[in-house]
Amino acid sequence: MNEKNDSNSGLPQNSSPYLAPKTISSEALLGHLKQICILHDGNLYQLRITKLGKLILTK
Repeated sequence: MNEKNDSNSGLPQNSSPYLAPKTISSEALLGHLKQICILHDGNLYQLRITKLGKLILTK
């Protein structure tokens, strides 16, 4: 009997499937706050909610 891969993904065996980006709600990040600071690669960024409910990320 000849064994073969029964995967129906169509991807080569050495490829990994696409992973969707992680989704986090703004409420989970900000909680009851209107702004938070995010440290990324040694730089500080500010994520805030405007009066109109938009998100703005600034350095």
